[in-house]
Amino acid sequence: MSSILFSCKKDDFKEEETYIKVYGELDGNKKFVPLAIQQTADGGSLMLSAVNGWNIFLMKTDALGEVVWKTDVDAPYVSATPNLIAANGSYYFVCMDQVGLFSYLMKVDESTGATDVVKTANSIIYPTYAYYDGVNLFIQNYNRVSNETGIHKISSDFQSIEQSNYIDVMTSVLNEMVNHTTFSGRRFPFFIQSNPERTNLVMSCFYNYSFSLVMMDQNLDMTGVYNGAAYQGGVNAALSLGGNAFAIAKFSNENQYFTANTTLDFNTIGITANIPANGYSELDNSKPVVVKDLPVDGNSTVCMIATTRTNQLLMQVFDKASGSLLGTKYLGKNTPLSIGDFTATADGGALLLVQMRVMGGPTRLATIKLSKKQLDDVIGKE
Repeated sequence: MSSILFSCKKDDFKEEETYIKVYGELDGNKKFVPLAIQQTADGGSLMLSAVNGWNIFLMKTDALGEVVWKTDVDAPYVSATPNLIAANGSYYFVCMDQVGLFSYLMKVDESTGATDVVKTANSIIYPTYAYYDGVNLFIQNYNRVSNETGIHKISSDFQSIEQSNYIDVMTSVLNEMVNHTTFSGRRFPFFIQSNPERTNLVMSCFYNYSFSLVMMDQNLDMTGVYNGAAYQGGVNAALSLGGNAFAIAKFSNENQYFTANTTLDFNTIGITANIPANGYSELDNSKPVVVKDLPVDGNSTVCMIATTRTNQLLMQVFDKASGSLLGTKYLGKNTPLSIGDFTATADGGALLLVQMRVMGGPTRLATIKLSKKQLDDVIGKE
């Protein structure tokens, strides 16, 4: 399988520098949807996934990608939001109660895989995303009673809700939420991002009859919005570059777009269709688009990884300051892949968490480790 994904000589890299590991073959016919990955201090990784619908699966691997432990998180904890939060030397995720639909903040024991409830938030139902800005945790949710999107700032000790605000969706999106949270239908690309200055937040969410990009100040007061085209257009990934500069991935109907550097007006009322971006007709916009900082050849770059309509991965690296394209790499050929998440690694490489289907079987989890040399090669550095 390595020869399908990488064009390199056998002795180009050490074993720990590059590998492909496919998981799930030990779990029968379980179907996995990868959600988030973090590299751990020991050079291994912690992965969060949905399994068989909205059930939650956690796995820890070592520096070579071998399984250290794996665990199915027991009921009533279901429907984890797609983010692993690294804070104060520990890892957390947000999920919901399978009956009450309210939110839990869960802490993961990295050595054993055990999970503990850190905070129960009965007032936050249908959590859709969780984001940590280095000081505060923010949780986005949908209130099915009031038909509002909520955002909540959690205190630095994760024990209390400091602030909340709600914006009006104007209509019920309960069917969409049920499909999303149960992993039984369309998944919406909810997210929250703040700029490094922590003066503004942007979040992709339901608002005003559409899937919109909402702008807020540090007090969670709404300052502006880029409205989507009902639920068929909107922003599906964003990376703050500082101030009001962002890398933005957006979609419109079946079309996918991306820009590595654009300016958003935090005080505007506009539409996402007018955010300037380049079209990517080869991308499958029903699959996640992941946009993150990625150090390459000692430089801070913007990296976008998305899934093509032919089930390959498209990886593009851009200059962070100018937004110009530095290089492109395709991963996969005969084995269908779909990106879930990726993270930079301490050795200058990158670790991709993907969904893989082997020989027409059920969807499995897999990791692809790219070495520093492979990333350097993407931008033409020898």
